[in-house]
Amino acid sequence: MRLEWLEDILAVLETGSFIRAAEQRFLTQPAFSRRIRLIEDYVGVELFDRSKKPVQLKQSVIDQQQNIQELAAGLRELRNELKRQALETQNRIVIASQHAITASVAPSLVRRLSSRGEFNTRLRTANRDECYTLLMTKQVDFILIHHSDSEQMPSHDGFFEQFDLDQERFVPVYATRELSRFREEYSKGDVSVVAYPADSFLGQVVNREIFSHIWRATTIHKKAETALTLAALPLTLAGVGVAWLPYSIAASDLDNGKLTDLSDILPSCELTIMAIRLNDPASLSNDAAWNIIASHTSQKPQ
Repeated sequence: MRLEWLEDILAVLETGSFIRAAEQRFLTQPAFSRRIRLIEDYVGVELFDRSKKPVQLKQSVIDQQQNIQELAAGLRELRNELKRQALETQNRIVIASQHAITASVAPSLVRRLSSRGEFNTRLRTANRDECYTLLMTKQVDFILIHHSDSEQMPSHDGFFEQFDLDQERFVPVYATRELSRFREEYSKGDVSVVAYPADSFLGQVVNREIFSHIWRATTIHKKAETALTLAALPLTLAGVGVAWLPYSIAASDLDNGKLTDLSDILPSCELTIMAIRLNDPASLSNDAAWNIIASHTSQKPQ
């Protein structure tokens, strides 16, 4: 049963007249009569008593008014929901980001996209290798990853489009209440650290750009290990050891004095936050969202 047919019957029920119902439905009376015949042919029974002047709905139809109203309302709701879902799917943007970026830069990017109204943004969190895999298998539209200046980016031969989104300091922090213990250990040439796995991106950054500069004069004691900066933060607050964190992750606890930045004692480095997508965008929505993100950086897409 078509929604417009139910609305035709309801128009007659509500107006009590073929003529007024046709006017309400913006149809001529002959056109409205033909449509009523189509409805009766579909149902297989006559819905109107044509022996009476003017033509009237049969009592069996009048008795079903509430059911017809509920059915019409349900069909309207279904139609609107299908349209809404189609629009969301068409304008859905899926972004994968490294864990630290999810907690720092990603929220502002999602806000920029959502403020445009037409975008429905899904944010996924993964390690850097997983982000690349999701992009290559086209499970996401963009990825947001950290890049170290000392790191050699793989040649992509035009396969990717990328730009530098932001810069962030990777700083050594320590629980302020335990500073005396840190100073005592450091004076003896020891440093307790919250480390990252050697095979992870941040583990490689720390080994290459931090530990390589201090290991000759300092003995590094790995007291705990985690792949997640968001897990390294509470470990550091608990006094387990020094952790190198993106400044944005530690900023709140540095401001309230729970953490102390040890950059004047231990090395720090710069990380670049990069946005990357495949060089063959799958939709106009992908292009539009990419341009919105790119418009908020001083770097041009590469």
